[in-house]
Amino acid sequence: MSNFSLIYDYKKKEKNNGNRSVSIRDKGENALLEVEKKGNQVEIVTYWRGDKTTKFTLPLELFERMYNDIIQSN
Repeated sequence: MSNFSLIYDYKKKEKNNGNRSVSIRDKGENALLEVEKKGNQVEIVTYWRGDKTTKFTLPLELFERMYNDIIQSN
């Protein structure tokens, strides 16, 4: 079994309006990453110790390209 679950909380949900979101909490740092698909855009928000620190919105196509580039094996 992976130790990820000891350090991180991973949650996914679908909102009533159809938007999907994922949140990952780093328990040790009290940091939170939220990623939400809103139509054709992806919104990424980070929190540290309860304060919103960054918000970044990008087209879904660009997010998918970024994801695929990261997971590809060399």
